[in-house]
Amino acid sequence: MVGVSVAFRGMARRARTVPAAVSAAVQALQPQQQRHLLSRTMQHSHHQPLVLARTVTSNGYVQETRIPTYHFQDSLPKLPIPKLEKTLDRFLASAKPVVSAEQYAEAEAAVASFKADQGPALQAELEKRNKAKYSSYISEPWFDMYLSNRDPLPINLNPQMTWKDHDKPEFNELVPRAAACILASARVFRTVRDDQLSPEIFHMQPNRTKTAWFETFISKVPRKVAWYAAFAFKAFALDMSQYKNLFQSTRIPHLGKDELKKFPNSRHVVVQWGSDFFTFDIINEDGTAVEPEVIVANLESIVALPPSDNPPIGVLTTAERDAWANAREHLLTSDVNKSSIDAIDSALFAVCLEHEKPVTLHDIGRCMLHGNGRNRWFDKSFQLIVCSNGKTAVNFEHAWGDGVAVLRYMNEVYDDMKEQPLLTSNGVKQEATKLDFDIDSSTQAAISDAGKAFDDFVDSVVVNVLETTTVTSRLLKDLKLSPDGTLQMSFQLAYYRMFGHSASTYESAATAGFKHGRTETIRSATVASDNFCKTFTDPEASVDDRQKALKAAIDNHGAITKEALTGHGWDRHLFALRLLAEDAHPDTTLDLFSCDAYNVLKEIILSTSTLSSEALDGGGFGPVGERCFGIGYGVRDQGARFVVSSFGLDNDRFLNELHQALKDMRATAEGKNINV
Repeated sequence: MVGVSVAFRGMARRARTVPAAVSAAVQALQPQQQRHLLSRTMQHSHHQPLVLARTVTSNGYVQETRIPTYHFQDSLPKLPIPKLEKTLDRFLASAKPVVSAEQYAEAEAAVASFKADQGPALQAELEKRNKAKYSSYISEPWFDMYLSNRDPLPINLNPQMTWKDHDKPEFNELVPRAAACILASARVFRTVRDDQLSPEIFHMQPNRTKTAWFETFISKVPRKVAWYAAFAFKAFALDMSQYKNLFQSTRIPHLGKDELKKFPNSRHVVVQWGSDFFTFDIINEDGTAVEPEVIVANLESIVALPPSDNPPIGVLTTAERDAWANAREHLLTSDVNKSSIDAIDSALFAVCLEHEKPVTLHDIGRCMLHGNGRNRWFDKSFQLIVCSNGKTAVNFEHAWGDGVAVLRYMNEVYDDMKEQPLLTSNGVKQEATKLDFDIDSSTQAAISDAGKAFDDFVDSVVVNVLETTTVTSRLLKDLKLSPDGTLQMSFQLAYYRMFGHSASTYESAATAGFKHGRTETIRSATVASDNFCKTFTDPEASVDDRQKALKAAIDNHGAITKEALTGHGWDRHLFALRLLAEDAHPDTTLDLFSCDAYNVLKEIILSTSTLSSEALDGGGFGPVGERCFGIGYGVRDQGARFVVSSFGLDNDRFLNELHQALKDMRATAEGKNINV
């Protein structure tokens, strides 16, 4: 391997060319390949590496990989910093369809001033700082943004993803379902811990690289050059850094800014049953997983207890972060409370056993997104929510990651659960450890205040669901329409028909192809989408006019998606420059960051995210502002589903307009006329 190592060191020395090469490769992606890459944000495509065994290995892992989990981490390319002029041009392009002519002229003047004055110096400083560390220029400020946010976590920040039910009803009872999830999670934890989880790789030529030969070869290439070796074969390894915070971690509230804390030696889970907390080990002292019977027996000991009337400590995690920080500081003055809080913080993950039995998509979504707030601990990296009828989901804290690791985890757990037999205690007796709390009048008041604030907040949120067979993934393929581009344009048309204009839109794209990559924004409201909306609302437009406008809008969406995937959006770049400007001139706001166009674009009106996994039955998140529609969506062979949330907006009308938009877009693609 000496010759190979030397050869790839030469490639590594030419690292400055890699981001451009990655960009060129992504530009060459077909729509279906592009969709798979896009799905690695909050919506991972179901990744099945060659080495993945769908039964537990002899060592108790969900898989054993030839290529170690973090093999590419020391050679991943860095996220490129776009050219300043390109970013400013993209900013203006995004502003044009959503602001007035006067506001656009103001933005042009602000951009010209920024180019001529402060912009180049800020760009140079950003590039200088970026050269000093092997990381993403956006990683640290993005962590800070999340951890400094003082909003309550539920609805505002924590999303949820719901697993499909088991095919057999007896597996969906509360204890068997919870035990299966915990057992599978223990196996995934051990697989990650021991470097046996196959790294995420996007294969451009799978017939060459999804092979035993390739994996054996790459595993022998030194970590410092491994990414370049895979890149030479058109296999793009993705960043795996977020997996380190998937287990054994939590968010801890502090005044002004929270912290993420890792507990590398923990072996237990924390389980909530009503307002009570219990713990038991799922990892033995020798590092192996406990027997399934032990997990079942511990859960049986918990659910055998009647609901208690103890104050619901968990509701404090729904509070505004400074309020929770103050309440927590007071809690920790008691040694009893400190011991119990430490047990919760340090758990591998949290499990919430839910008394409720939600059935409709609406009720399932609300239960998993927020529930009643009392039987949750929103600070944990993730919490399993298992309902009495077997409905099961993950609700996860967002500061530590963007869902890449969570969805891969959910895929692995789902596959493992499908292979498990029905779990029973088989006569084993165990008693989970109950956590105690000293609740004085101050803490009781904090719990009461948090509960009232949470109930009021939840009552302000409206959630509606649309399921339709108007479009399916197969139909869109036959019509040669990009699935994501088509659905994004349907949102644009629905909103335009409601309000008569386009609006600031957010779609997330992963930049996981780069070291410590997070996300970039796809600005789906474009000049092309605005023209598409105008054409579809023009009674004089012909079928041919509409077909051309539809194709142009979808093609343009594909182009800006590829830019975002390669780190060439404008949002993260301007975000970093704005922070530098604020540090340098704390008492001054530059015209670019105070102009109307910047503020209009900063207020997200359509916040969108898609899910793509055979393990999932759905997911959801809250609106990000008072005028925002939060839209979770997905399309499969069976049809499309849309979950829309807002703070009391007319969701029903939006979904009606959305449904009609899909019908009109389909009719147009099929060469039919529509009623305007």
